[in-house]
Amino acid sequence: MQSPQLKLSEREIAEAWAKITIQLWRKNMTRVKIGQNSTGDLHRSFKYKVIAGSRGNVDRIEFAFNYYGKFLDMGVGKGTKLGDRPVSRGNRVLADKMLGGVRAPKKWYSRTFYGEAHRLFEILQKEYGRKAQVVISENINDSSIK
Repeated sequence: MQSPQLKLSEREIAEAWAKITIQLWRKNMTRVKIGQNSTGDLHRSFKYKVIAGSRGNVDRIEFAFNYYGKFLDMGVGKGTKLGDRPVSRGNRVLADKMLGGVRAPKKWYSRTFYGEAHRLFEILQKEYGRKAQVVISENINDSSIK
C-alpha cells in the first residue's frame, strides 16, 4: 500500500513509527532518571522488527529490549514483588517510611507504548481511507469510460 501524497508504504510507516516510539521511550527514561548512574545498557538495547506479509502488509511490529526495563516501569525487582506493592497512596507512604523506601515505579514504558499504538492505528486508518478513495475513484473513472 502506498500513500498517494507521501508515497510511503505501510512498512515504511511502521518502521518510522517504531523509531519514534523508541525515541519516546528513551526520552521518558531520561525524564524519570533511569540509566543515569549505570552503563546505559537499557538505552542501547532497543531493537524493533517489522514483519510484513507477502503483499507488503504489516502483520506485526516486534520490540526487544533488556527485560529488566519492564521491572523498572512496574516498580518491582529483586526483593519486591508486584503483589508486595501497597495499593493505596497512604499505604505506600506508610510502607516507604517503615521499610526505609521501597522500589517505586518509574513509568517510562506502558503509557507511551499504548498511546503510540493508538497513534499508529489512527495513521493507518487514514492511509486505508485514502487507499479506499483512490480505488473507488479509479473504478468510477474506469466504468464511465466504457
